[in-house]
Amino acid sequence: MSISMTAVLETSARRLFPDKTLEQALAQLLLERAQKNLIKFQSMSRQFEAKYNESFEDFRQRVLNSSPAFAVEQDYFDWELAITGIGDMKKEIERLHDLGEQ
Repeated sequence: MSISMTAVLETSARRLFPDKTLEQALAQLLLERAQKNLIKFQSMSRQFEAKYNESFEDFRQRVLNSSPAFAVEQDYFDWELAITGIGDMKKEIERLHDLGEQ
């Protein structure tokens, strides 16, 4: 006899989150993932700030006003990804916090 995936997930959610509904457990897991991603993007950004000893905006202006080496240009795109990711994850965390308050 086969147990459905939904049944397994519901059982696990009840065990791991006994005081939450299935939807609340899912929201909690998503919130934790968004927080983890935020930390990752913040760490990336801090590494670039330390490497270049300047803010992203200053670095951005310098790169856009020059013909940077390939490695510097790649760092620009990676840093921009981190900055964008930080903003996206902050919005996602806020949405998930608001959802948890319902």
